[in-house]
Amino acid sequence: MRARILLTLFLALISYPAHAFTNDTGYFDGLEFVADTTIPGPDVNTMSLCYVTRDLKILGLTLTSDITGYALADDGCVSEPLRPFTEEQMITAQSLELIATDIPARARNDLTRNVQNYGLWAAIGLALIAVIIRRIKSLLGYDLRGPLRAKASSRILTTMCYAGSAAGVMASNDIAIVAQAARRLTRRNYQPQDIIRIADHLDPGLDAQDYIDFGRGLRDREKDIMMQGVLYVGMANGRMLPGQYAFATELAHGLGMPGEDFRRVLKNAMIDLDRFPPTPSTS
Repeated sequence: MRARILLTLFLALISYPAHAFTNDTGYFDGLEFVADTTIPGPDVNTMSLCYVTRDLKILGLTLTSDITGYALADDGCVSEPLRPFTEEQMITAQSLELIATDIPARARNDLTRNVQNYGLWAAIGLALIAVIIRRIKSLLGYDLRGPLRAKASSRILTTMCYAGSAAGVMASNDIAIVAQAARRLTRRNYQPQDIIRIADHLDPGLDAQDYIDFGRGLRDREKDIMMQGVLYVGMANGRMLPGQYAFATELAHGLGMPGEDFRRVLKNAMIDLDRFPPTPSTS
């Protein structure tokens, strides 16, 4: 829906004529001061060189301002131009030293103005293209989810190892379950040797601060995945042992997870058990 709204707005702004807008929305002619000249005006004062601009405004806010030419004005480019000033006239005036020669003879946008004018539209266009690409990939069945952050993945893997070893020493079947679940939940390629290396260095004396530290700096979704992985591992062998239940409960407290969220994550873990039943180790 958001992409459709952006696309509609984008097409409307670049295609509708000025008369289709309100008094403060649409395309308007404007003036910008460029430099003073020595060209005499209708009174005793000299005239000012101005850019003539074509401005796109939305509710009075200028979004783009394109230079379309030069003009001369006798009021410092404040109101209306006195007369247009062509490229040929500009060259002639510069040759007569009536206008500074470092001013381009042709009035046009420079790089900075183009970036200011069209950077927003380019960003909107790229965002729309990204949305379209994601939608096409989704329709073709590609998994659009990338791997979790390395910090979050490492913490999740560690807590799953604690859950697997809460009933005692991790057996080969527990190692396989943790590795399979960790790869699925974090979308990182963990191997059994990674599980063994972590399991060999688990601290058996965790305190309340340790459980808080497991979730420190993690996003809510990453905490949900952590809890979901712990519950999955705990229930993978058919029932959750007391040590696994105690670890899961303390972890939920440390993560600050309310009971409603805990029940939701528990439901997701049970759905995972049905959709992705643990594969016994063949070793």
